[in-house]
Amino acid sequence: MASGCARDGLMKFQLKRWQSFCHWGGCLIGLLALPFLASCGGAWTGIPGLDTPDGRIFAQRCSACHLQPFGDHGVTHGVPDPRFRTIEEWKKEVARMEGLMREKGLPPLTDQDREAIFRYLALHAKR
Repeated sequence: MASGCARDGLMKFQLKRWQSFCHWGGCLIGLLALPFLASCGGAWTGIPGLDTPDGRIFAQRCSACHLQPFGDHGVTHGVPDPRFRTIEEWKKEVARMEGLMREKGLPPLTDQDREAIFRYLALHAKR
């Protein structure tokens, strides 16, 4: 049977090996995940094209309501993902949202904003 000192030394050695494995294993996992994360583009939201001029207008105008908390739990809707609707569905949805904007007293979409939003949606809508 090993003495207390020998056991302690063995445990420290095994702990160092485990720490080294975790360090290098973590690095390996990070390296394997890097190509996937790089393919996400610049926006970590997962919503495509928000870093384009039309995407920024879409995000800015939609976030006036969609990033505001609703209810008493503080949860927000988030900027809508264009991939969840076809362009025809988006046309109806934008018209509905413009009605809600009027009801809430928000500034209406300008013609330029509407055109930019529809260019963005046409590019990223569900096919």
